[in-house]
Amino acid sequence: PFTVKSIEGCALYRCRSLRLLILPDGIDLNNIGEKNIHYTVISQFAENSGVAYEYEEDEHGYERVTEESIRRVNEWVFHHMDEAPFHKLCYNSSITTKHLNDYLNEHGNDSAAAIDTIHGMNPLHILSMNPHAPSNAIAALLDVKAGIAFDVDSQGKMPLDYARDYNVDGLIAMIGSLCNHRHGV
Repeated sequence: PFTVKSIEGCALYRCRSLRLLILPDGIDLNNIGEKNIHYTVISQFAENSGVAYEYEEDEHGYERVTEESIRRVNEWVFHHMDEAPFHKLCYNSSITTKHLNDYLNEHGNDSAAAIDTIHGMNPLHILSMNPHAPSNAIAALLDVKAGIAFDVDSQGKMPLDYARDYNVDGLIAMIGSLCNHRHGV
């Protein structure tokens, strides 16, 4: 959630299903521990972007992660979704239908179909993964561009798949919205 102020070292270590992590804007990068995304799907995205944990031998002959690589990885995690502000908004645990509508009014409805370059997701993918997203917000975004419900991301998943796993109320809203769209209601 966007109220997080710190993340202990290795808190997300080996969390193999972690493929998306958007940190709160106000978090101090000095309060993020080491190796948080090590052995996660998101670490592969970071490595594909040229950012990875690096090791050096300490005075006892043990390999330790370098402070510089920890800093670079944490900065990458903090900034990797900066080019997708609507996606970041959809990830916010306090998201509302008003927030979505305000963004779309300011930036245009085509924003609803924007694909982020890292995960291959549209905003509905992100919103569907957000367990705090209200079902009416999911339905409202789907009403803007119904076809985005069937977009497949880089993992071969549609927003419907994520809603099934993370936001069942959102899934029900999506099905209702798609039925209404099909029948021209």
